[in-house]
Amino acid sequence: MKKKNIMCGRCLCGAVQFEVTPPTDFHAFCHCQSCRLSRGTLYVSWTSVPKNQFKLTKGEKVLTWYRSSKCILWGFCKKCGTSMLYRADKKGHPESPKLDRIYISTGSLNKMDRTPTVHVSYEEKVSWYEPSDHLDKYRGKGEEKIS
Repeated sequence: MKKKNIMCGRCLCGAVQFEVTPPTDFHAFCHCQSCRLSRGTLYVSWTSVPKNQFKLTKGEKVLTWYRSSKCILWGFCKKCGTSMLYRADKKGHPESPKLDRIYISTGSLNKMDRTPTVHVSYEEKVSWYEPSDHLDKYRGKGEEKIS
């Protein structure tokens, strides 16, 4: 029997499934080019948890990791192509993602423990869209607020 607070995640075809134990670290909309191009969308909604709060429950053999740089890996299902995860495995990325965390696209989760609070890498957003919410907007991953 699953605990009530567990958040379940999966890819489109269901071949990859996982559980996340809250609390999450944040909930942000990322507008960076890598996020947009990896999904073909305006921005990606992310959260993270310590690795010990993440459990892959199905699909170890179909979860594939794409190395986008010397420090970063993107996790996706090799059956349906759904990109769900992100992690740093080495120091040296300019935005310093935490090595002890796994980053999860919140759209792959059945629920969240918090609402989005911020737009990050806002300087990289597409020019033809302006969000209508009133969330704070930051350059990079939250260091410099954009008015």
